Amino acid sequence: MPAAKPTPPTTQQSLESKLDQIILHLEKMDKRDKWRTVGGFFKFCITIIPLILLLGSGWYFAQNWQEIMKKMATISASVAAEYSKNQSSGMLEQFMKQYSTPKK
Repeated sequence: MPAAKPTPPTTQQSLESKLDQIILHLEKMDKRDKWRTVGGFFKFCITIIPLILLLGSGWYFAQNWQEIMKKMATISASVAAEYSKNQSSGMLEQFMKQYSTPKK
């Protein structure tokens, strides 16, 4: 089937009216592009915040890693000691109840 040829518009437009329409469309595009640029800037600012936080925390950790590791070791040791103290006292009481001889 042969391709249908587009029919030219029946109303003849002058060259000036066509140029006016083109200028109108270009002005609309300029407004849209301006707002897209503003939106892109804010999106970039929001996107860069996590990167800044990551780099800042990495720098802080690199500067203070010995102190951070000391704190982590002391906290984990104290928590483990407290846990074992609570568990051992509970186990001791349980053994005493099971294996003590009742007094008559």
